[in-house]
Amino acid sequence: MAITMHRLLQRARALLAPQTQTPLFAPALLQNAAVAAPPAASADNSLFDALWLAAPKSKVTPRVKRIRNNALPKRLKNIVHFQDCTMCGQKKLRHRLCMSCFKKGKYFV
Repeated sequence: MAITMHRLLQRARALLAPQTQTPLFAPALLQNAAVAAPPAASADNSLFDALWLAAPKSKVTPRVKRIRNNALPKRLKNIVHFQDCTMCGQKKLRHRLCMSCFKKGKYFV
């Protein structure tokens, strides 16, 4: 898995990099460039390290996925803060308008 990801990254980098003709003495230039510019190489390594850390380490099983998606904080909760409306006696949520009185057009202050 890691090898295939590395190959995919290399292919993407080759496609995105501009294609230039290399002279016959290119290996000598590359050796000098590698000695002259180590910060660019470290920037590339940090990018690759970040991509490797973001990759999934193993397949998530359906059981683990179900446990994560149905955790207690994500479930619907019962509404327990009902009150009786002072004007009509219908049930309403606390700090909200009574919908039956509101639909009838009664004045609220």
